Amino acid sequence: AGLRQIPGVTVHGTQNAARQTATVSFTANQLDPSAMGLRLDEEHDICCRIGLHCAPTAHKTLGTFPAGTVRFGLGALNTAAEVAAALTAVERLTQDSRNNGR
Repeated sequence: AGLRQIPGVTVHGTQNAARQTATVSFTANQLDPSAMGLRLDEEHDICCRIGLHCAPTAHKTLGTFPAGTVRFGLGALNTAAEVAAALTAVERLTQDSRNNGR
């Protein structure tokens, strides 16, 4: 839900909470998912997966082929503070993109 609140972010997949898992795929402000993943890692120390996630046909259906998406995979050991930090990082990167065209 937090990602959906960030301008320029598109969350891909069902919005039905009963059918969701702890993974979330998204794209942001026309930012290349590889660049977003690198910046999340290098600038914010946040791990994520990027790309087609072994599902190129699904990405063709979503319209995210060939770049894919950024994916967060959350687990029992993730804290609310880590989720908040990830949301803040995505918000900053998308805002940078809007302001600087990068």
